[in-house]
Amino acid sequence: MSYRGLRANDTSRKVIDTAIGVLVGLRGSSPAEAFAELVQVTRQTGIGIGSIASGLVAVASGTSSADNAEAFNVWGELIRGGRVAPANGR
Repeated sequence: MSYRGLRANDTSRKVIDTAIGVLVGLRGSSPAEAFAELVQVTRQTGIGIGSIASGLVAVASGTSSADNAEAFNVWGELIRGGRVAPANGR
């Protein structure tokens, strides 16, 4: 693997960790529960975990675009202020 590939992988992991932190903060869930929610949304949407995590971070930070529509559809209400059930219905 090239250095560029390693850097991209490291960046993706940081974004996923940040997205987990967003869900932990908003839901009061554990990191494991937050990761499971990201995985569930990935399965439901067919979007890769790095992309869906990036979308969640963008929506949470107010920098989202049309590219982040799926993340907004899943977590928009939660981010706007209402605590709602996780995407997997628990």
